[in-house]
Amino acid sequence: MTTPTMDLPVTIRPARATDLPEVHRMICGLAAQRGQSVTITPRLLAQIAQGPAARILVAVRQDSPQTHPVGHVLLLIGRNMIAGADWGMVEQLHVQEPDRRRGIGRALVAAARAEAARCGAAGVTIMTHPCCDGAVLAFRAARPLDVPPAWGVAAE
Repeated sequence: MTTPTMDLPVTIRPARATDLPEVHRMICGLAAQRGQSVTITPRLLAQIAQGPAARILVAVRQDSPQTHPVGHVLLLIGRNMIAGADWGMVEQLHVQEPDRRRGIGRALVAAARAEAARCGAAGVTIMTHPCCDGAVLAFRAARPLDVPPAWGVAAE
């Protein structure tokens, strides 16, 4: 699917095996930003991507000769024990510099929400680490203003 962003067009699609090394590199960058060490290996990432619960979507710039992703979102689909329904959870969002602040994060979140709905999920929970300012902004921008969250937790 092609999703126009503020500044540039990107294609958002399910991650392919050839995308996973770059996705792994982005995960390493996220871990470093949070001061954590990476425990997931490229091989384990490939196994997760093939499983029934995980969807990794990537953003690829259409105007670039490079084919590697410039961003990704990890969507997990599972049973929500409170709602009693299948539910999606956006657990990870990353857009690489210099492509940040161009709407790619919002496009990835919108694609994750659409994928969750396609999978029959009754809703989507979106979460991020408090230090990830860009993800927080993308998540807030992705929530329809007329729909208040059902519940939430604020971290300080």
